Amino acid sequence: MTHHQADVVLLNPSYVFPPFDAEAKSALRDDPLFMDLPGEQFLYPPMGLLSIGGALKRAGISVVCLDCNTQPMSVEDTATWCEGAKVVGISLLVANLRSTFLLVQAMKAKGYTVVLGGAYPSVEPSIVAQMGLTYGISGEGEESFPALCRALIDGEGRPEDIPGIIIAESPGDLSDRRVYTRAPELLEDINPWMPDRTLVREGAYKLPFSGRIELALASRGCPYKCTFCYCSSASPNSMFNTSRWVDVDLAVADVLETVRRYRPPHLEMIDETFTVNRRYVERFCKAIIDSGETFKWGAKTRIDLVDEDLIALMARAGLRKLGFGLESGVYDHRRRMRKNFDNPKVEEVFAACRRHGVESACTIIFGHPDETLDEMRQSVEFVKKIRAVYVEFHIMVLIPGTELFRRAVREGKVTEDVFERFMRGETGFPEYAPGNLTPEDMRRVHRAAVRSFYLRPSYITDTLTRVRRPSDLLQYARAAKSLVKMTDIRRPVWMVGRRRA
Repeated sequence: MTHHQADVVLLNPSYVFPPFDAEAKSALRDDPLFMDLPGEQFLYPPMGLLSIGGALKRAGISVVCLDCNTQPMSVEDTATWCEGAKVVGISLLVANLRSTFLLVQAMKAKGYTVVLGGAYPSVEPSIVAQMGLTYGISGEGEESFPALCRALIDGEGRPEDIPGIIIAESPGDLSDRRVYTRAPELLEDINPWMPDRTLVREGAYKLPFSGRIELALASRGCPYKCTFCYCSSASPNSMFNTSRWVDVDLAVADVLETVRRYRPPHLEMIDETFTVNRRYVERFCKAIIDSGETFKWGAKTRIDLVDEDLIALMARAGLRKLGFGLESGVYDHRRRMRKNFDNPKVEEVFAACRRHGVESACTIIFGHPDETLDEMRQSVEFVKKIRAVYVEFHIMVLIPGTELFRRAVREGKVTEDVFERFMRGETGFPEYAPGNLTPEDMRRVHRAAVRSFYLRPSYITDTLTRVRRPSDLLQYARAAKSLVKMTDIRRPVWMVGRRRA
């Protein structure tokens, strides 16, 4: 079942590879991992891998990319698909840690050379040894991964000399966590590393209430250090917390080419915090306006980095959706996580969005330290009050090395090795529940929030007023169905939202 003749395969692992036997399906139904993961209405293209893929092409290395979230293949089928590749590169996050571990074991059984990259190895290099692999990449891989591929495929250069390299000292011994590392080099100029969108064209990527999407980005990194985020665990001047910008002319040209080539109903800017540089955004929007091209696009940022004038300009340039990491409707919790803007400011910004025809979205996370059930309910009522168009409700999950993770260890809620145990299937997904609340309590809160927000008559009425064509109504119905199904913990997520095998 080999589908390529490339030297390198890049894999974006599924959060869960669908099992096909009754026993495995039954085990999934009680697994906390699958509570809060996206279904088919919530799929993004793997932009990081597309940038790496473009870098490999420019280095003269043949490459294909497989996004497992759009394919209903088992672990064994996925491993078989990669046959013939000289190197398999896998992007690793916290959420796909367990599924990647299973995939890696299947790859190793076939003798593949597997290299881990992405956010997780960048903060926890020892994961390469824990998975029984030899090589990994820490930090941005556009320069280091092609260099490693040349060393492994053609014998050009030494892997140990590559910036950002991770090399397990005893890869066959899963009890030996020691790794050799070289510090990654930050890409100061990100202009050469635009994504190669031709590498994945399944057409399955969507956002709720938007339908099919394409992605673009103008920057990398976020200068803020929210206590639960990778940015609070990363060293200074890392790829996570150092903002760098594509030249405005290049970013605009990339957006316009994408719109003209693929004609997506919606284009999403996936910068971590799009409006950090106000002058940049103003120049970006004016260039879009001057181009004469009209299209719908969205972005995400912080409440304290926009005002009515900026929202108005972005709306003139075609902005139709703006997302915010609100996280809580209680100011004290936002302040402690380093989002120091008050509720009146939130109300002001959401009202400005309505005045300029911009659909507002936000995230709410349940499970901040010392948060009570009443405060969780206050958050739900607050997003109703500000008339958010779309809200992603999440349960707090832990990320290695963050301030929140260190607090959870001090409180005895998790152990230092919780991620390794989760990887091996010995414990559930590492969530955080404040006080004496249990994961079951948190899932009940999540289910109640989704249903309370989306099934109230006023929300349904507001949604109907935004319907412009029959396809809008169909998309909204699909999104609502997927949202409600996400609250049903009796069914595994691949049966909830993804394509069924």
